[in-house]
Amino acid sequence: MEDTNKIIIPTTLNDTLQPQTNRLQSLIDILYLTNVIWLYVFSLIYPLFGIIFGIILSAGGISKPTKKVGRICIILGVVNIVLSVLALIVLILVGNIFSRFSPYSL
Repeated sequence: MEDTNKIIIPTTLNDTLQPQTNRLQSLIDILYLTNVIWLYVFSLIYPLFGIIFGIILSAGGISKPTKKVGRICIILGVVNIVLSVLALIVLILVGNIFSRFSPYSL
């Protein structure tokens, strides 16, 4: 009689855990990249958010990649503020120029 309920024991425990470890590591990488992308997006949309979280990550980060993400958030926040100020100045100047040609100007 042949036993159909045989338990196959792997040669080493590493053979069993290696695929699961690889899947878990790839999931962690995907979640990390997703979080980093959201940090960058929020740094562009809300520059104050980017500067605050950039300072937190730069000062409190343990690893080099975390500190790098913090510096990038700070840079994106500052660049957004500078571009917003420049756009406001350009709009004011263009509005001033075109207001001279308005029939309603004083």
